[in-house]
Amino acid sequence: MVHKVSQREFSRCYKRNCDCICRKPKQRRNVYLNYSLELLITIFKEVIPNLPMDKKIAFVKDYGAYLKVEKGLITCKIKNQVKWSIAPTELHSIVVLTNSSISSEVVKVANEYGIEIVFFNKHEPYAKLIPAKYAGSFKVWLKQLTAWKRRKVEFAKAFIYGKVHNQWVTLRYYERKYGYNLTSQELDRLAREITFVNTAEEVMQKEAEAAKVYWRGVKSLLPKSLGFKGRMKRVSDNLDPFNRALNIGYGMLRKVVWGAVISVGLNPYIGFLHKFRSGRISLVFDLMEEFRSPFVDRKLIGLARESADKVTDLKTVYSLFSDVKEDEIYTQARRLVNAILNDEEYRPYLAK
Repeated sequence: MVHKVSQREFSRCYKRNCDCICRKPKQRRNVYLNYSLELLITIFKEVIPNLPMDKKIAFVKDYGAYLKVEKGLITCKIKNQVKWSIAPTELHSIVVLTNSSISSEVVKVANEYGIEIVFFNKHEPYAKLIPAKYAGSFKVWLKQLTAWKRRKVEFAKAFIYGKVHNQWVTLRYYERKYGYNLTSQELDRLAREITFVNTAEEVMQKEAEAAKVYWRGVKSLLPKSLGFKGRMKRVSDNLDPFNRALNIGYGMLRKVVWGAVISVGLNPYIGFLHKFRSGRISLVFDLMEEFRSPFVDRKLIGLARESADKVTDLKTVYSLFSDVKEDEIYTQARRLVNAILNDEEYRPYLAK
């Protein structure tokens, strides 16, 4: 089944606690089939920010669905039966949640009408087709490459200074409010030292030192029942609930930052801090650094201290990130592109 959902319908279903997604047993091979529309709404508010009121998102969630263009309409078929048809002028995005097929004609029409196509695997996007008219200009990309060659360390220092400063702000908040001794002053010292280093390797070294101090402090703030021993990035069955929630939060943050980077015309694959690797959105990971602690960590720490059980609940964790401060992220992306184009200093996002 494909649900064409306008923003008004989003709001109405959310308030009614509506659960209108089909849950036939044979369809449960896809993780999203166990999600209510309410949870899908929460997730995709992060994927596709600023949805216009007169546009709709089509969720393709049935196994074997096939999208094609018929008589000028984008049409979804399953076993040669038409499930829905819609004019491309009504669509903002198509979100594919399962194994489906899309004709090249659909991609062509999506490009002509400015429709994004997003493909998901579990809770993370693995591909995003963006209309060519949204791509960055040659001028922006050329300046970005020039900055990558000449100002790589400068930008790397700015990203990590922002990250460590914001980690300090998070720990300092709990020290002041609850009287903890989390050695946050060490983070303040490391942040200041970052401004004096001269190589990317030194920047990474200071970041690693800060990470040890920061996650040790975070561990002291969490209930022991969560079993958090430190930050673990690798996904595994043995991952503790807090690390799992962090991965989800960072995934949600990445979607918004990715959109912000593209919206200002920057190439997401040309980063300054994270090394180039085929298919890696290095610049997105760069810009994410300064938002991790204030937008993800701090929320999850608060949730865990309120109730350890809530951290283990997928729906609660996703709902926690339904109000990511998109305006601040998009503003920061504009600061970044202006710094690149005008050869200006880049000022990272600093939490208060």
